[in-house]
Amino acid sequence: MPSSAPERLFASLAKVGEKLTFGIEPSELPEFLAKRGLFLESDVGAAEYRERYFKDAARTMRGHEFYRVALARVGS
Repeated sequence: MPSSAPERLFASLAKVGEKLTFGIEPSELPEFLAKRGLFLESDVGAAEYRERYFKDAARTMRGHEFYRVALARVGS
């Protein structure tokens, strides 16, 4: 039985078929992308993207705040 918060999270994700296989510190993202020929256009946290896309309903939503959504494009 999972005991720590990360173990519980991974167990919950596995139940719904989502594998968390990669993570990166947000402050390191621009450099990570640049090394691969990509440019970071936006990077928003969970609360911000919920508000942006779910409007008023976002106030009652729960989620893991470490999730982020990043948009990158090819170029400089």
